[in-house]
Amino acid sequence: MSSTVSILRASTNVVKQHILPAVPRVWLRQVTFGISTLSLQPLVSCNANARMTGLSRGTAENKMARLLDNAKLPAKLASIVADFGLVTEHSYVNVDHSDFNGLVALVFALQTRIGRALPIFLETSYSGKLSAGEDAPKRTKKLRVAYKGLTDNETKRTVASLKALRKTLGFWPKLVFDRNFGSQDIVKFLVAREATFYVRLKAGRLVEIAGEQVRISQAKRADERVTIAGVALRVVRSPKNGKDDEPWYILTNDMGSSRNKVVRTYYYRFEIEETFRDIKTILGLRRTKLLKPNSLVILLWFVSLGIILLYLAGLDTLGIRELRKRLNQPPAKKRLSWYRMLMELRAHEVQQLSYGGLQGWWEKC
Repeated sequence: MSSTVSILRASTNVVKQHILPAVPRVWLRQVTFGISTLSLQPLVSCNANARMTGLSRGTAENKMARLLDNAKLPAKLASIVADFGLVTEHSYVNVDHSDFNGLVALVFALQTRIGRALPIFLETSYSGKLSAGEDAPKRTKKLRVAYKGLTDNETKRTVASLKALRKTLGFWPKLVFDRNFGSQDIVKFLVAREATFYVRLKAGRLVEIAGEQVRISQAKRADERVTIAGVALRVVRSPKNGKDDEPWYILTNDMGSSRNKVVRTYYYRFEIEETFRDIKTILGLRRTKLLKPNSLVILLWFVSLGIILLYLAGLDTLGIRELRKRLNQPPAKKRLSWYRMLMELRAHEVQQLSYGGLQGWWEKC
């Protein structure tokens, strides 16, 4: 059996064996509809994708509206993904925000260490990055009013999401954060909950070393013990890196790993940014114009299910060694994304099922 055929079948089998049996009967049709319209295919618009099912326009758009309005569904989808067992206490999970035209998603994504992270938990809210000008579009003004109506700040929402992640998984994975998550409140919360974390600090961040307040960039050692908010921690400085040839300063409560391992752990944080890029470009979510966080979180859950399905199908049909081999196959000058490669293989099979019988037809004419 060719890998293209088995990838399509394997992804379908995951849906039938692991997702649909876990869905409450009352939502079964909704979830099936969501997978068929929003997973593993580019987004034209939510309604346009719904109409492609062949239903009448009114029926398709009404079904999509009801799906995106289901406030209880995100928690169930989160538990279904947790039950896949992809994440363990030893897993490294990247954490970052991504903006979607006035809405923002906080995404937790499992490091695969082959180029793209797997979204395994997410929550959404209104974005603060909106124009406040009088000439702003009506949609922007409406979203800004909703943002101003939020009763908690970004740090409190992040802490609430961390609590929800822990409740869903039943344990803490190892969490890898970008620079925007280094606030004292988040650090103290993670330390108090005994969650292992790695967060990049800005070079100018003040820390206490040997009883003296200094900027972390002034630390003399590449592996330094520091105190932040009364908590004893560790800062690891990487070799010079990035376009500005500046090192990373990685704050962690992991006292046992080597400096190289800590740096390598943070290096794979960038997989989540590549996943965001695929979601917005390959799958077309850059063009979303949703107005409600619940609509975005449901859309992203079905997109995330599609990414996970494709990953599991690739492992099932190719195996991790063959997958790595194909990603680095010469004479290609640029490494191929496993997500793009598997999407193309799957699309090729769909094309063969639709038009394969036309091959050689012209020769018979």
